[in-house]
Amino acid sequence: MSARAWTTCCAALALFCFCAPPARAALGPLAAALREVMEGNLAAYNHKDVDASMRYVDSRSPDYASTKQAIEQQIKDLDVSTQLVAFDYIGHDDEFAVARTKVKSTGKPGTGFTDNTVDAIVIFHQENGAWKLWSEEVLGVDLAQ
Repeated sequence: MSARAWTTCCAALALFCFCAPPARAALGPLAAALREVMEGNLAAYNHKDVDASMRYVDSRSPDYASTKQAIEQQIKDLDVSTQLVAFDYIGHDDEFAVARTKVKSTGKPGTGFTDNTVDAIVIFHQENGAWKLWSEEVLGVDLAQ
C-alpha cells in the first residue's frame, strides 16, 4: 500500500471514528454541498464535457493532470454513463472533507464495456471558497453479472 493510500485511509478512519453522530447530523448543508459536487462532476462526464467535469476538481490536486487525461481518453474511447448510487458523508476538518461514494458506470450494449459500481472514499478540498474533488481511494469494484 502506498504512503498516500495509507494516509488517506487513516484520515478517513480518524474522521469516521472521532466525529460523533450528532455533529455529523448538524452538518447537513455541507454533506449536501459535497453531494452536489459529485453529481455535477458526473453530469458533466455524462455530457462528455471534459472542461465542465474538471471544474469540479481542485486544480491543486496531485491527481488533476492524470484525472483530466483519463477523462479525455474515456470520453474518446467509451460510450459510458455514470450515476451516483450512494453518498455517505463521513466528516471534515479545517481543510478537507471526506465521503464514501458508490458510482455505477453503464456502457452501451455491444461496446464490450463491463458495467460496474465503484465503491470509494472521496476527499474534497475548498478552492476559492468552493468545495471540489481532491482525491479518491477505490475500496472495491463490483462488476455487473
